[in-house]
Amino acid sequence: QKRLIEMAAARSPYIDQSQSLNLYMAAPTYTRLTSMHFYAWKLGLKTGLYYLRTMPGSEAVKFTVDKSIVKSIAKAFGVSKKENQNLSS
Repeated sequence: QKRLIEMAAARSPYIDQSQSLNLYMAAPTYTRLTSMHFYAWKLGLKTGLYYLRTMPGSEAVKFTVDKSIVKSIAKAFGVSKKENQNLSS
């Protein structure tokens, strides 16, 4: 990551406003982020942080719904065929 910051700093004199730079950290901590920002600032980069994205704490549960079960539940609760089509599409 340090090398990427150095390359961005080397390009910066040729860029009028700022540049987009994506750095990836497996486990970002306050200390590591602060250190990275100060290093970039000392090298003269114009933008410190625009977005900070982290990995989610867990992954989404993937599942499917059996349409026949949806239809049988809709029938049991008296949902009309048209409403049922809207639900299962």
